[in-house]
Parts: sequence; structure tokens; C-alpha cells
Amino acid sequence: MKTQPLLLAATVIAGAFCASAAIAGESDRLNSVVNELRRATAPLHPLEAAAAAGWDTPITGCIANPDPAVGGMGYHYANETLLADGTVDPLRPEVLVYAPKPGGGMQLVAVEYIVFTELNPVPPELFGQTFHLNPNINAWTLHAWVWKHNPSGLFADFNPNVSCL
Repeated sequence: MKTQPLLLAATVIAGAFCASAAIAGESDRLNSVVNELRRATAPLHPLEAAAAAGWDTPITGCIANPDPAVGGMGYHYANETLLADGTVDPLRPEVLVYAPKPGGGMQLVAVEYIVFTELNPVPPELFGQTFHLNPNINAWTLHAWVWKHNPSGLFADFNPNVSCL
């Protein structure tokens, strides 16, 4: 009789260990892909280099949330060829996001994946995240803050550490 509670406890502990290992494995895979994305976008830190590589279309001014605690996004520069293809490539995001630096100039802070709903009516998935609808542009979108820490999360739209001021 006493072995049943012990067996149950061992089963629960083993299950928790397996779940932890699965979560750690997912985290390792995400870190690996994010590191690949950083390597792919590292040469694009200077805005001039990004423009020369095709991210030469400014599509927004500096976007900031009205609530300063929520933060901002920054300026979005699109690669029109990637925007028009309706596909998602984790290493070639449609948009690069730059934030103003305190002393002037711009710094690459994030990337954004965009797929227009007319090209794909189903929200894509990437990095284990389902894109969300941006009704202002009729597109599925996903930000990835790979160059500036975001306390709101790697895939949050706004970053409290980004300001347009």
C-alpha cells in the first residue's frame, strides 16, 4: 500500500523533469535561431548598409506608444522585395527597426516580419509564435527584439527601453 504513493510521487517528479527538459530544449532552439538571426543582421547595423542591402524604404516615422511606460518601436525600414513575396524567412525579415540614439544617429534594435493578409489569409508562425493581425496595414506581423533587450518580451510589439524623444 505504501508503494503506491511513492510510485505516484516518482511519476510526478519524472513528468516534471521531462517537461523541464522539453522547455529547456525549446529555449535552446530559440536561442540558436535568434543567434543566427543576429549573425545575419549584424552587418545591417549602419542604416546605410541596410539601405544598400535592400532595406531602403522608410515605412514609418518613429512609433511610440502614448503611454511612455509601454515604450516605443522606432523607425521601420522595409525591403520591398521581401514584403511582396508573401513568405517568411527567419534570417531575412521584411523590416528592420531602428531607434534614435541619445547622442544622435540610429541603432538597429529589432526586426519585424510582415505578411499581407491578401497574400496569405492564415497567420504564419515563426519561432513558436503565431503572427498577429495589424489591422492598420492588413498584415500579419511579428516583432523580434534581437538587438535591444525588451522587458516586455522578445516578441512584444513595444519596448519600454525605446523612446522617440
